[in-house]
Amino acid sequence: MKVCLGEEQDKSGTPVKFVPVQLLQQRNDEIHNMIARRAYELFEYHGRVPNHEIDDWTQAESELIYPCCHDLEESAEEIILHIDLPGSLTADQLTVSVEPRRLLVSSEKEISVLFGDASDAHWEVRWQQIFRVHDLPVDVKPSKATATLDSHAVQIVLPKASAANERCKKALSASSRR
Repeated sequence: MKVCLGEEQDKSGTPVKFVPVQLLQQRNDEIHNMIARRAYELFEYHGRVPNHEIDDWTQAESELIYPCCHDLEESAEEIILHIDLPGSLTADQLTVSVEPRRLLVSSEKEISVLFGDASDAHWEVRWQQIFRVHDLPVDVKPSKATATLDSHAVQIVLPKASAANERCKKALSASSRR
């Protein structure tokens, strides 16, 4: 199988748009339903044999969602998430939502896939989907979050809510001493 993703573009430091959480929550529900339907198809294909639900679900998930490598770093001030992305995604193909304790990242792109060998090859159009939900270890400030696309990765910086509160307390304390 060969994947054709098109021309590579310069995406160094391109800002990524944030969308309301409701949009990506709706997308989460749609993807969950697609995986459930595909898992049921696999269950039926395998002769409705019980006790293989997890295998069917995992296979359905792997067929529908592109697995991305990701790395979560935490400092005293912020949480930084790095996600390696496939191919040539652009910033407008990537959406991000942030809640105080949760981050959602989504992308959907049409790709052409070559199947078969030299004697019997054909192209099919498929959707390459990314969808990640990250439960965060601490509260963050969604309004201060930033996301940047750089080559084949996105970096999302989430300032911690507690770090912002500490800076405010220090500033108030310093001004009240005057």
